[in-house]
Amino acid sequence: MNYKVEILPSAWNDLKSIEDYYALEFDIETAINVSDSILDKIELLETSPEIGCDTPDSWLNKRGYRMLICDKHVAIFRFIDEAVYIYHIFDTRRDYPKLFKKQLKDDK
Repeated sequence: MNYKVEILPSAWNDLKSIEDYYALEFDIETAINVSDSILDKIELLETSPEIGCDTPDSWLNKRGYRMLICDKHVAIFRFIDEAVYIYHIFDTRRDYPKLFKKQLKDDK
């Protein structure tokens, strides 16, 4: 079974910020490679959604959020019906559960 994977605008913004960072710190080729690597990993959710795992935060897990590790980044997603929604993409070195919960509360 294939799942529809939808990257929400907030996650696209995160990806753009990641690209901008790598372009400034390294070069445009590195930025594109990092972005493509993240997107390639997210694409795997179409056919293998089980590659995602619980987040390190029980509050997020209870609400159905999961994470997908993409090298130095993590995509936070949730299944709804037969679709996978990507909410945000964070650097794994940040306190992404706290950042994500703050953004959820700010969106309300």
